[in-house]
Amino acid sequence: MNIVGGKWSNWSGNVRFRPRAVIEPADEVDLAVAVRKAEGHVRFPGNGHSFAPLNQTDGTLIDLSAFSGLKGFDPEREVASIAAATPLWGLGSLLHPLGYALKNMADIDRQTLGGAVATGTHGTGRALGSLSAEVASFRLLLTTGEVIHCSPEENADIYAAGRLSLGLLGVMTEIDMKVRPIYKLQRKYFLHPVEELFRQLDGLVDANRNFSFFWFPHSDVVVCRSLNETECHAPIRHSARTLFVRGERRRADEYVFAGLAEAMRYVPGLMKPTQKFFSTFMSKRQKVRWSHEVYPSARTVRYTAMEYAVPYENGGDVVQELSAAIRKSKITTAFPLVFRTVAADDIWLSPFFGRDSATITVHQYAKMDSEKLFDLCEAIFRNHGGRPHWAKLHTATREELTALYPKYEEFCALRRKLDLQGKFLNEHLSPLFA
Repeated sequence: MNIVGGKWSNWSGNVRFRPRAVIEPADEVDLAVAVRKAEGHVRFPGNGHSFAPLNQTDGTLIDLSAFSGLKGFDPEREVASIAAATPLWGLGSLLHPLGYALKNMADIDRQTLGGAVATGTHGTGRALGSLSAEVASFRLLLTTGEVIHCSPEENADIYAAGRLSLGLLGVMTEIDMKVRPIYKLQRKYFLHPVEELFRQLDGLVDANRNFSFFWFPHSDVVVCRSLNETECHAPIRHSARTLFVRGERRRADEYVFAGLAEAMRYVPGLMKPTQKFFSTFMSKRQKVRWSHEVYPSARTVRYTAMEYAVPYENGGDVVQELSAAIRKSKITTAFPLVFRTVAADDIWLSPFFGRDSATITVHQYAKMDSEKLFDLCEAIFRNHGGRPHWAKLHTATREELTALYPKYEEFCALRRKLDLQGKFLNEHLSPLFA
């Protein structure tokens, strides 16, 4: 947990606060006591990779670090039982010796599994859902200290809502994830001229298991990334320790990126040539590795982010409109727009509820003001029926969210039933879910 001098900070540094108490339970019994006795609001952050103040509280923070590791495996059902605070960077190394892996992963592996599931973290792939969509069942500790099992057959309404619940229904302690036999992926980076990219976008999405692209608005080329299954040889598998260090240690190219982003704070005129340089600088090398090794990328340059999910068929138009608006406004930013796809699901608070989606992420260097950029982009997202990523910055109101999410009021009613006193709320969440 990121606490220095009694103050908690998220990864990007845009959320900082001082909780009244920090508790580190050793097991579910300790956790139940901590939740029942806690004063004020109770929140339980993972590794702090959310940009929204989901866990800000002047009450109690619960450190779930003890809830880590593989707890069981059912090969017949292809389901792995995993403690909620297990970091994603370590999860592949637990599953691989069993001959299994997650079906998909996000671009970043610093989060805990519980944090990723609770916020709808996702990778890319039109036929692939978010991590939340791959939850087969879970254990949930309620405000009373009672632990219940939630699945399609048991506590089905809580299962339907709780796979993406922002920690509002209770504390997930163990998550049963659907897995599949291990597989290798070939990663490719390649450049496309902007106009050509959008003419071929549907074909590129359909032709690749995982496809995404990165577009610096002032560049006339787009950096594309594809991942496809392969039987080609892969080097010896990385250890969990190696995967952890890879995500923390800054490489030479990231030092270059950080230096140029810092320079743009003082010399905005560097933006256009720098963005064009970044587009051609990004790696175009091929790589074959086991899936859990190749999905994530190291992201050591700190930033804040906004992301919205729009109907897939609108995705290309939305990202072009965003890019044009950023160029016209002359807002300084070092980061590209990121386009990914996610399959529809039936999770009540999921941005992908009932519709195949394109997600578009807007980043801003952590030392730069993000408000003007995000306000500009959010207005465009709203015009296209966009649903916000809960862990990223947004200003959506309860009225707007109720119109966007068909099951929103049902979720709020269930939350009140399970947490009548609002113990798991905070200042950010109360106006949206109380």
